[in-house]
Parts: sequence; structure tokens; C-alpha cells
Amino acid sequence: MTTATPQAVSRATSNVKIENTNKKVSYDQFIFFGDSITQIDGNPERGFSWRSALQYDYMRRIDIVNRGFSGYNTSNALEVLPIFFPSPQEARVRLVTIFFGANDASLPNTTGQHVPLEHFKLNLHSLLSHPCILAHPNVKILLITPPPIDEWQFDSWDEPGKSARKAVIARAYADAVVEVGSESGIAVVDLWSACMKEVGWDGEEPLPGDHGAEKSGLSKLLFDGLHLGGEGYRVLYQEMKKVVAKEYPELVPAKIPVVLEPFFPEWW
Repeated sequence: MTTATPQAVSRATSNVKIENTNKKVSYDQFIFFGDSITQIDGNPERGFSWRSALQYDYMRRIDIVNRGFSGYNTSNALEVLPIFFPSPQEARVRLVTIFFGANDASLPNTTGQHVPLEHFKLNLHSLLSHPCILAHPNVKILLITPPPIDEWQFDSWDEPGKSARKAVIARAYADAVVEVGSESGIAVVDLWSACMKEVGWDGEEPLPGDHGAEKSGLSKLLFDGLHLGGEGYRVLYQEMKKVVAKEYPELVPAKIPVVLEPFFPEWW
């Protein structure tokens, strides 16, 4: 790689002209739509960030927009989607992630976030077919399953949250996301299974995270039993890259041109 002093770069760029200076450029978007697990990603206290890592991968190619809403379930998602989602005239959306279920899976008569399993699946189908999303030509959608939960970490929570979620129920909602993806022909990032693989689960009972089982390695992925920590987001990042490369290869970074070509291509 050629190196140069800032002064030399400044002198060089002063002689470079950008053509079509009257034309305003815009960046296509990936929109990450979800609940608090999406919203809080990027907290520097948690370490690795799924969105930040992808933003680096797609630097100068795609704007990645975080639209995470803490506390929301899929019913809330359907209400808010038309309020924030850009029209094709405002931005070109290339990819949408739909990452809900952690709140839907809370038990009835606890936090008020519960959505029955079949209703949850219907809500997901409605999100996948929403006209605000489908208005964007050739838009791709990724479903992401909720991660496992670790009931052991809820011991320090206050009620009603302390008793609101069960490991076996989280698994059922993750399975439902996979089912909806199969029914709709939509790619799925199976985060639940990836996390279980990460902690070495062999598929036999008891289920890691269940309070009736021994403590598992889920605490290294979930900082409070529900939300991903840095290592959990790292698993999500790795799994999403695999799924995009397999299902939507046209969206891997190398296939998307930079918005503005560099002044010095040999440095790029």
C-alpha cells in the first residue's frame, strides 16, 4: 500500500474534480427491525456489536439503520412499521431484518407483552407481506429467531419480569419463526440453534437455560438471561453473514459497489 502525508493528500485532492457535482447521491439501506435486542446493540459496555461489524463490512456501500423498539412485540411492530418505514421515494431499502419473539414469548398475565403462538405466526406473515416493505423493488427479508433464554439469570430480576419467560417457551417461538420462514420462502437466521450449538448442547434434555437443569454456558451469550451480550451478538453476526452469502449472494459486500469511488483507487 502506498502511504502519503496528510499534506500530500490534501494537495493531491485539491486537483481532483468530482464529476456530476450537482447530482446528490444517496445510500441504499438495510433496516434492522426488532425489539430491545436490536435497539441496545452497539452499547460499548457490551463489547462486540452485530450492527457495527456489518456497518464496517458495508462501509461506503450501505447505510444500516437500527429500528429496534424496546418492549415491542409483533403486534406493536405492525402498528409502528407504517410510521417509520421509508417509501421508495425516500430511500431504497435492500434488506430488512425482522427480529421479534423475545417479548411475544412472555407468559400470559405477566408483563403484558404476551402474544399467543399462532397469533405470533400470523403477525410474522403480516410483516413479511406488509405493503410498506414490498413497495421496495427486489427487497430481501431476513427473519431472525429469538435467542434462548437463561432462567438462572432471572433470579436477580424483579417481578413480573422474573417469572415471565421460560426456556421451553422461547424454543417454541424460535421454532415458529423457522416455520414461518419455510412457509413463506423467506431466509431465516436461526439464532436460537446457533447459540445452543455455541454452548455445546447435543439436543438431549434437559434444555440449557431451564431452571430445572444445571447452569449452562448461556451466560456468556446473554448478559441478563434475555438480552444478548457481546459474544451473543458475535454469534448473530456470524450466522447472518452465512445466511446472506447462501440465500442472498447479491447482497454480500463485494457485490455492492461503493457509492462514491475513491480518489485514489490504489489505496482502496
